[in-house]
Amino acid sequence: MNLCPCGARGDPAARCSCAPERVHRYREKLSRALLDRFDLSLAVPRPRGTELAGPAGEASAAVSERVAGARRRLTDTPPPLNENARDLLTRAVERLPLSGRGRARVARVAATVAALAGAEEIAPEHLAEALSYRPPRELTE
Repeated sequence: MNLCPCGARGDPAARCSCAPERVHRYREKLSRALLDRFDLSLAVPRPRGTELAGPAGEASAAVSERVAGARRRLTDTPPPLNENARDLLTRAVERLPLSGRGRARVARVAATVAALAGAEEIAPEHLAEALSYRPPRELTE
């Protein structure tokens, strides 16, 4: 979803014309409970012309191979949280609007991040990346 009804909020090249009340009503359409059911929530800015004209990214075959390897690792033995990551997750539950379901989803995404990195256990950096994929706080308040 856009960050506001006109779609310009968060875009440095555009000017949002929405009143705060209109933005609030727009965001109220999605409840916190619904947002909590999404594993990933990302703000994706509108690409600029130079970005679209730039060189191609990583080849699909390489990505596919890396994802297949991560799936095997997750199926065989999911990586455990190390002690520092467990402490970070506990602090995140206390400080963020993170429910039990949200905590489980963050842990699952962190396991995927760790598996993609080829790590044997979930480290704080994997958990921090997973937390960065949660809905922006402004959408959950």
